Amino acid sequence: MKKLITAALFCIAPMCFAEHSNSSDVMSLVNPPDGRLAYVSDGNSPDPDDIAANGVVFALLQGSGLSDRLVHFSHSCDLDPFKNPGIQKIDEINELRRQKILQFVADESIEFFGPFENLRQDYNCREDQAGATNDLVDAINASTEDDPLWIIEAGEPDLIGYALESAEPEKRQFVYVVTHHPFNDNSGDYFTWQQILDFGIVEKRISDQNVNLQTPMGEWDWAKNHDNKGIAFLWNMFAYVEHDSVVDFQTNKFDCSDAGMAYWWITGADNGGNQLATPEDLKAMLLL
Repeated sequence: MKKLITAALFCIAPMCFAEHSNSSDVMSLVNPPDGRLAYVSDGNSPDPDDIAANGVVFALLQGSGLSDRLVHFSHSCDLDPFKNPGIQKIDEINELRRQKILQFVADESIEFFGPFENLRQDYNCREDQAGATNDLVDAINASTEDDPLWIIEAGEPDLIGYALESAEPEKRQFVYVVTHHPFNDNSGDYFTWQQILDFGIVEKRISDQNVNLQTPMGEWDWAKNHDNKGIAFLWNMFAYVEHDSVVDFQTNKFDCSDAGMAYWWITGADNGGNQLATPEDLKAMLLL
């Protein structure tokens, strides 16, 4: 049955489709800050990059030994994807397809790279906005000075805004929101970035991850048909994104740019975290 589901997902898409690292050197880079991690992504917007990036994030957390830090994961956080004001747009058929493949990626990644013992479930924000919001509210309300919540904004800010609005006001000061691109910050349909800041959270802004992590396809050739089925799965998701065809700027590119925010957090966050990660940097951690 699982194989049939997988085949069906790929057929509604535009395309039906032994290595070593010095583990001691790589593990020396693992230096996360105190606290827990929440990851909020879109991927149902015109840009499909989160299809690949989401899988890479799960794999990085496994490779770094930090799977237990992940307490929230959601996708399809563009709550009204048809309001996009840009030239690149998505239609209803493709947006629904994206939701399905994003859910497939989340479920498969958890199976390949799990367990994620503190993750209640992986949420589709378009299908269960209330569930995703309440889960993030619970994570915010559990925050303290010694155990803050780091929210990676890998999409529109609206779900984060709704969660902050519903959370205990005194807990918001212990929430750090990580962003790497003003496009995400300014793309909310219901919350502006200034409104997010006005909740009293701490903004953590790093450099544009597209610079080093939207690359020519050949940068990931090592993962194609890899003996590790999880790694081979990641390559297939990169290829899926490249062939998605809703936007034109991913052609001949493999893109996991939002995963760079997770790598920055894993390697120290604002205490020396690497915000200029390359595919080679990610590879070393993925192969641990």
